[in-house]
Amino acid sequence: MRQNGETAIWMDGELVGRDEARVPVSDSLFQHGFGLFETIRAYGGSVFRLGDHLTRLAASAEALGIAVGVDGDALGRAVAEVIEANALADARVRITVSRGDLAQIVEQEALPATVVVTAGPLTAYPAEMYEHGLTVAVADTRHNETDPMLGHKVGGNYASRLRVLRTAQLKHCGEGLMFTLNRRLAGGAISNVFVVRGGSVLTPPLTLNILPGVTRGVVRGLCENAGLPCEEAELAIDDLLDADEVFLTNSIMEIMPVSAVEAKEIGAGQPGPITRQLGELYRKAVAAECA
Repeated sequence: MRQNGETAIWMDGELVGRDEARVPVSDSLFQHGFGLFETIRAYGGSVFRLGDHLTRLAASAEALGIAVGVDGDALGRAVAEVIEANALADARVRITVSRGDLAQIVEQEALPATVVVTAGPLTAYPAEMYEHGLTVAVADTRHNETDPMLGHKVGGNYASRLRVLRTAQLKHCGEGLMFTLNRRLAGGAISNVFVVRGGSVLTPPLTLNILPGVTRGVVRGLCENAGLPCEEAELAIDDLLDADEVFLTNSIMEIMPVSAVEAKEIGAGQPGPITRQLGELYRKAVAAECA
């Protein structure tokens, strides 16, 4: 539990203070970024779609040969314990899994990983962004769909993504959108992207090795329930610039309208009706599941 103002962290089966949580310098996540993470949002102390996050984490761990060593139920309890121990309601929760000691990577048998769960106060995006929309930039970095790591939340992948985000911010944009080597829209540095055209909601396909975002999946389900056509499609730059609406998704931002791609306004230059409808449906889903 927290002592002397320390943040409580769950690490390998127990709650410890922030200053007590340590990994060796030989750890593979520290040395080479070989590890996984999930960023999750809690509302009123309850995590939205925790099961989906844990399923994705388990699938990525299996694909990369990481033995998490903690089942989903135990991880779910750990998340709840960390939120409670830190007296948080609305929170940003992170599960981090390291492959372990660097020397173990060459071993034939996967050894138990280091698992850490942390939670902190949520820093929400400003309300005016949802009201007026976000301006995004086109990144100079290409999304290489042949890279097998890109479909997973691997720690080492995010150095290049954070560079894309930082470069966009230097242009006074809130996100950077990446295209594949074949000039197909992939997604944002930290988000999935949707394009609305002629009443249909379109998003890049998982075959481009994009991250299967949890919020992306929620939006697709909301579209189906609302009778909105929604499908995966390969999209070029003109599909983006000439769209009626564009929005981004991730667990923290939820559904973020895009009003412009650099100097080019999208649609009327403000959040469109389908984006607003899906935003409202998303909030209702959160309220229903996190009551």
